[in-house]
Amino acid sequence: MPLTLFASLGTAYRFLWNERRDLFAYAFLPVLLVSFVQIAGLWATGDWQLHFEPPVPPVPAEPGAPPVTFDFDDVDPTHLMAFIANGVAAFVAYVMFAVAWFRRYLIGPEGMTVGAAMRWGPRQWRFIARFFMLVGLVLLLGFLITGPINLLTSINPALGIFGRAAIVVGTLLITSRLLLVLPAAAVDQKFGFRDAGNVTRGKSWYMLGIYLFSLLPALFALVIVAQLMVGLSDSLSGPSLSFLFVVLLVQQAIMFVAIASQVTALAEAFRQLAPPPAATT
Repeated sequence: MPLTLFASLGTAYRFLWNERRDLFAYAFLPVLLVSFVQIAGLWATGDWQLHFEPPVPPVPAEPGAPPVTFDFDDVDPTHLMAFIANGVAAFVAYVMFAVAWFRRYLIGPEGMTVGAAMRWGPRQWRFIARFFMLVGLVLLLGFLITGPINLLTSINPALGIFGRAAIVVGTLLITSRLLLVLPAAAVDQKFGFRDAGNVTRGKSWYMLGIYLFSLLPALFALVIVAQLMVGLSDSLSGPSLSFLFVVLLVQQAIMFVAIASQVTALAEAFRQLAPPPAATT
Protein backbone atom coordinates (compact mmCIF):
# COMPACT_ATOMS: atom_id res chain seq x y z
CA MET A 1 0.00 0.00 0.00
CA PRO A 2 1.55 3.34 -1.04
CA LEU A 3 2.41 5.80 1.68
CA THR A 4 0.10 8.82 1.47
CA LEU A 5 -0.44 11.84 3.66
CA PHE A 6 -4.17 11.38 4.12
CA ALA A 7 -3.81 7.70 4.95
CA SER A 8 -1.26 8.52 7.67
CA LEU A 9 -3.39 11.34 9.06
CA GLY A 10 -6.47 9.12 9.03
CA THR A 11 -4.60 6.42 10.94
CA ALA A 12 -3.43 8.97 13.50
CA TYR A 13 -6.90 10.45 14.04
CA ARG A 14 -8.49 7.00 14.39
CA PHE A 15 -5.92 6.11 17.02
CA LEU A 16 -6.65 9.30 18.95
CA TRP A 17 -10.38 8.60 18.87
CA ASN A 18 -10.03 4.94 19.85
CA GLU A 19 -7.61 5.79 22.67
CA ARG A 20 -9.36 8.97 23.81
CA ARG A 21 -9.50 7.71 27.40
CA ASP A 22 -5.73 7.28 27.51
CA LEU A 23 -5.30 10.63 25.76
CA PHE A 24 -7.27 12.32 28.54
CA ALA A 25 -5.24 10.53 31.21
CA TYR A 26 -1.88 11.40 29.63
CA ALA A 27 -2.78 15.04 28.94
CA PHE A 28 -4.44 15.75 32.30
CA LEU A 29 -1.28 16.59 34.27
CA PRO A 30 0.41 18.68 31.51
CA VAL A 31 -2.78 20.68 30.92
CA LEU A 32 -3.19 21.33 34.64
CA LEU A 33 0.49 22.26 35.06
CA VAL A 34 0.58 24.79 32.23
CA SER A 35 -2.80 26.33 33.15
CA PHE A 36 -1.84 26.69 36.80
CA VAL A 37 1.48 28.37 35.99
CA GLN A 38 -0.23 30.72 33.54
CA ILE A 39 -2.97 31.76 35.95
CA ALA A 40 -0.41 32.19 38.74
CA GLY A 41 1.62 34.50 36.51
CA LEU A 42 -1.44 36.51 35.53
CA TRP A 43 -2.45 36.83 39.18
CA ALA A 44 1.07 37.88 40.27
CA THR A 45 1.36 40.55 37.58
CA GLY A 46 -2.25 41.71 37.74
CA ASP A 47 -2.58 41.31 33.98
CA TRP A 48 -5.54 38.95 34.28
CA GLN A 49 -7.96 41.90 34.42
CA LEU A 50 -6.73 43.08 31.02
CA HIS A 51 -8.49 40.07 29.45
CA PHE A 52 -11.83 41.63 30.38
CA GLU A 53 -11.11 45.13 29.09
CA PRO A 54 -12.17 46.19 25.58
CA PRO A 55 -9.29 46.46 23.10
CA VAL A 56 -7.82 49.93 22.80
CA PRO A 57 -7.10 51.09 19.23
CA PRO A 58 -3.48 52.06 18.63
CA VAL A 59 -2.74 55.75 18.84
CA PRO A 60 -0.70 57.03 15.88
CA ALA A 61 2.55 58.72 16.76
CA GLU A 62 2.65 62.47 16.50
CA PRO A 63 4.75 63.99 13.70
CA GLY A 64 8.30 64.52 14.86
CA ALA A 65 7.92 62.29 17.92
CA PRO A 66 11.04 60.26 18.78
CA PRO A 67 10.88 56.55 17.87
CA VAL A 68 9.86 54.16 20.60
CA THR A 69 12.86 52.17 21.83
CA PHE A 70 13.01 49.09 24.03
CA ASP A 71 15.00 49.27 27.26
CA PHE A 72 15.56 46.21 29.45
CA ASP A 73 15.60 48.49 32.49
CA ASP A 74 11.90 49.18 31.90
CA VAL A 75 10.99 45.48 32.13
CA ASP A 76 9.07 44.61 35.28
CA PRO A 77 10.89 41.70 37.02
CA THR A 78 7.52 40.14 37.91
CA HIS A 79 6.47 40.10 34.26
CA LEU A 80 9.84 38.69 33.25
CA MET A 81 9.64 35.89 35.83
CA ALA A 82 6.08 35.09 34.76
CA PHE A 83 7.16 34.92 31.12
CA ILE A 84 10.06 32.59 31.92
CA ALA A 85 7.90 30.39 34.15
CA ASN A 86 5.26 30.08 31.43
CA GLY A 87 7.86 29.10 28.85
CA VAL A 88 9.55 26.54 31.10
CA ALA A 89 6.24 25.00 32.20
CA ALA A 90 4.97 24.75 28.63
CA PHE A 91 8.19 23.12 27.40
CA VAL A 92 8.41 20.67 30.32
CA ALA A 93 4.77 19.70 29.85
CA TYR A 94 5.34 19.20 26.11
CA VAL A 95 8.35 16.96 26.68
CA MET A 96 6.56 14.89 29.33
CA PHE A 97 3.54 14.37 27.12
CA ALA A 98 5.34 13.92 23.79
CA VAL A 99 7.73 11.24 25.06
CA ALA A 100 4.93 9.32 26.79
CA TRP A 101 2.57 9.56 23.81
CA PHE A 102 5.24 8.60 21.27
CA ARG A 103 5.85 5.46 23.32
CA ARG A 104 2.11 4.85 23.74
CA TYR A 105 1.71 4.75 19.95
CA LEU A 106 4.91 2.98 18.93
CA ILE A 107 5.28 0.51 21.81
CA GLY A 108 1.89 0.32 23.53
CA PRO A 109 0.75 0.72 27.13
CA GLU A 110 3.91 -1.11 28.38
CA GLY A 111 1.93 -2.39 31.36
CA MET A 112 2.61 0.71 33.46
CA THR A 113 0.52 3.44 35.03
CA VAL A 114 0.17 6.87 33.48
CA GLY A 115 2.22 8.32 36.33
CA ALA A 116 5.08 5.95 35.56
CA ALA A 117 4.86 6.74 31.84
CA MET A 118 5.06 10.48 32.56
CA ARG A 119 7.88 10.21 35.10
CA TRP A 120 10.91 12.36 34.27
CA GLY A 121 14.16 10.56 33.64
CA PRO A 122 17.19 10.22 31.30
CA ARG A 123 14.92 9.54 28.32
CA GLN A 124 13.35 13.00 28.61
CA TRP A 125 16.79 14.61 28.79
CA ARG A 126 17.84 12.77 25.62
CA PHE A 127 14.66 13.96 23.95
CA ILE A 128 15.45 17.56 24.95
CA ALA A 129 18.99 17.19 23.63
CA ARG A 130 17.68 16.01 20.25
CA PHE A 131 15.13 18.82 20.22
CA PHE A 132 17.68 21.57 20.78
CA MET A 133 20.14 19.96 18.35
CA LEU A 134 17.38 20.10 15.74
CA VAL A 135 16.62 23.76 16.55
CA GLY A 136 20.32 24.64 16.45
CA LEU A 137 20.81 22.90 13.11
CA VAL A 138 17.86 24.70 11.54
CA LEU A 139 19.03 28.07 12.89
CA LEU A 140 22.54 27.43 11.54
CA LEU A 141 21.19 26.65 8.08
CA GLY A 142 19.06 29.78 8.19
CA PHE A 143 22.06 31.88 9.22
CA LEU A 144 24.20 30.51 6.39
CA ILE A 145 21.52 31.28 3.81
CA THR A 146 20.71 34.77 5.12
CA GLY A 147 23.93 36.30 3.74
CA PRO A 148 23.28 35.46 0.07
CA ILE A 149 19.63 36.48 0.44
CA ASN A 150 20.60 39.89 1.86
CA LEU A 151 22.97 40.35 -1.08
CA LEU A 152 20.17 39.41 -3.45
CA THR A 153 17.84 41.91 -1.76
CA SER A 154 20.35 44.73 -2.19
CA ILE A 155 20.47 43.97 -5.92
CA ASN A 156 16.76 43.50 -6.51
CA PRO A 157 14.13 43.86 -3.74
CA ALA A 158 11.61 41.72 -5.66
CA LEU A 159 14.10 38.85 -5.90
CA GLY A 160 14.84 39.31 -2.21
CA ILE A 161 11.18 38.77 -1.31
CA PHE A 162 11.09 35.64 -3.44
CA GLY A 163 14.31 34.46 -1.84
CA ARG A 164 12.99 34.96 1.70
CA ALA A 165 9.84 33.03 0.85
CA ALA A 166 12.02 30.24 -0.53
CA ILE A 167 14.00 30.21 2.75
CA VAL A 168 10.81 29.80 4.79
CA VAL A 169 9.57 26.92 2.63
CA GLY A 170 12.98 25.28 2.50
CA THR A 171 13.41 25.58 6.27
CA LEU A 172 10.01 23.97 6.84
CA LEU A 173 10.86 21.13 4.46
CA ILE A 174 14.20 20.44 6.13
CA THR A 175 12.76 20.69 9.64
CA SER A 176 9.86 18.36 8.91
CA ARG A 177 12.21 15.72 7.48
CA LEU A 178 14.49 15.83 10.51
CA LEU A 179 11.62 15.61 13.03
CA LEU A 180 11.83 11.81 12.92
CA VAL A 181 14.70 12.00 15.40
CA LEU A 182 12.15 12.90 18.09
CA PRO A 183 10.08 9.68 18.07
CA ALA A 184 13.34 7.76 17.77
CA ALA A 185 14.63 9.42 20.94
CA ALA A 186 11.37 8.65 22.73
CA VAL A 187 11.65 4.92 22.00
CA ASP A 188 15.42 4.80 22.72
CA GLN A 189 16.34 3.97 19.12
CA LYS A 190 19.70 4.98 17.65
CA PHE A 191 18.49 7.11 14.79
CA GLY A 192 20.33 10.32 13.94
CA PHE A 193 19.77 13.28 11.66
CA ARG A 194 21.52 11.55 8.74
CA ASP A 195 19.20 8.56 9.16
CA ALA A 196 16.18 10.87 9.19
CA GLY A 197 17.37 12.57 6.02
CA ASN A 198 17.97 9.22 4.30
CA VAL A 199 14.60 7.63 5.05
CA THR A 200 12.68 10.80 4.09
CA ARG A 201 14.49 11.31 0.78
CA GLY A 202 11.83 12.08 -1.81
CA LYS A 203 9.17 12.50 0.88
CA SER A 204 9.76 16.10 1.89
CA TRP A 205 6.24 17.28 1.07
CA TYR A 206 4.75 14.27 2.82
CA MET A 207 6.65 15.13 5.99
CA LEU A 208 5.70 18.81 5.70
CA GLY A 209 2.06 17.76 5.45
CA ILE A 210 2.45 15.59 8.54
CA TYR A 211 4.01 18.52 10.38
CA LEU A 212 1.40 21.13 9.42
CA PHE A 213 -1.92 19.46 8.59
CA SER A 214 -1.98 17.33 11.74
CA LEU A 215 -2.34 20.56 13.74
CA LEU A 216 -5.02 22.29 11.70
CA PRO A 217 -8.28 20.71 13.00
CA ALA A 218 -7.45 21.31 16.67
CA LEU A 219 -6.16 24.82 16.00
CA PHE A 220 -9.32 25.63 14.06
CA ALA A 221 -11.34 24.42 17.05
CA LEU A 222 -9.16 26.59 19.31
CA VAL A 223 -10.08 29.70 17.31
CA ILE A 224 -13.80 28.89 17.58
CA VAL A 225 -13.59 28.23 21.32
CA ALA A 226 -11.61 31.44 21.84
CA GLN A 227 -14.36 33.45 20.14
CA LEU A 228 -17.00 31.76 22.31
CA MET A 229 -15.01 32.53 25.45
CA VAL A 230 -14.71 36.18 24.44
CA GLY A 231 -18.48 36.34 24.08
CA LEU A 232 -18.97 34.77 27.50
CA SER A 233 -16.52 37.15 29.14
CA ASP A 234 -18.41 40.12 27.67
CA SER A 235 -21.57 38.91 29.41
CA LEU A 236 -19.92 38.86 32.85
CA SER A 237 -20.64 41.72 35.21
CA GLY A 238 -16.97 41.97 36.16
CA PRO A 239 -13.58 40.30 35.76
CA SER A 240 -13.36 36.80 37.21
CA LEU A 241 -10.10 35.01 37.89
CA SER A 242 -11.87 31.66 38.22
CA PHE A 243 -13.51 32.10 34.81
CA LEU A 244 -10.14 32.93 33.27
CA PHE A 245 -8.66 29.77 34.81
CA VAL A 246 -11.42 27.69 33.19
CA VAL A 247 -10.68 29.43 29.88
CA LEU A 248 -7.00 28.54 30.20
CA LEU A 249 -7.86 24.92 31.01
CA VAL A 250 -10.03 24.65 27.91
CA GLN A 251 -7.43 26.32 25.70
CA GLN A 252 -4.63 24.12 26.97
CA ALA A 253 -6.77 20.99 26.58
CA ILE A 254 -7.29 21.83 22.91
CA MET A 255 -3.61 22.68 22.50
CA PHE A 256 -2.61 19.27 23.82
CA VAL A 257 -5.09 17.60 21.49
CA ALA A 258 -3.25 19.44 18.70
CA ILE A 259 0.10 18.27 20.09
CA ALA A 260 -1.24 14.71 20.37
CA SER A 261 -2.41 14.86 16.75
CA GLN A 262 1.02 15.96 15.54
CA VAL A 263 2.87 13.48 17.75
CA THR A 264 0.65 10.61 16.60
CA ALA A 265 0.99 11.52 12.92
CA LEU A 266 4.76 11.86 13.31
CA ALA A 267 4.92 8.52 15.10
CA GLU A 268 2.95 6.92 12.25
CA ALA A 269 5.40 8.38 9.71
CA PHE A 270 8.29 7.05 11.79
CA ARG A 271 6.68 3.59 11.93
CA GLN A 272 6.24 3.59 8.15
CA LEU A 273 9.62 4.99 7.16
CA ALA A 274 12.16 4.00 9.81
CA PRO A 275 13.51 0.45 9.89
CA PRO A 276 12.71 -1.50 13.04
CA PRO A 277 15.54 -1.73 15.58
CA ALA A 278 17.82 -4.71 15.27
CA ALA A 279 16.93 -7.59 17.53
CA THR A 280 19.23 -8.03 20.51
CA THR A 281 20.16 -11.36 22.01
